[in-house]
Amino acid sequence: MENDNKKYDDFIKTYKRIRNNAVFFLERYYNIVHPDQKVELSDDEKQELFDEFKGIPFFGDTGNAFDKFNKYQKKIDELKNEGYKDWEIH
Repeated sequence: MENDNKKYDDFIKTYKRIRNNAVFFLERYYNIVHPDQKVELSDDEKQELFDEFKGIPFFGDTGNAFDKFNKYQKKIDELKNEGYKDWEIH
């Protein structure tokens, strides 16, 4: 049962990433399922695709939503400073 929970948790983690990250979807799903129609993109094209479909994170409507947003934004800034691209982060 514990193994099933881990699989489910992994699925949810991947799904949350895929639903707002078209580049992740393209690389981790579409190109694998459709190898005969594989799409290869440059980094600039990946950025355009990511920007077109990126989602807006929701931090809840509680009093600490602003604090959660600040923590999230700080982590995003740190990762970008380390050289990660937008689609690699989200």
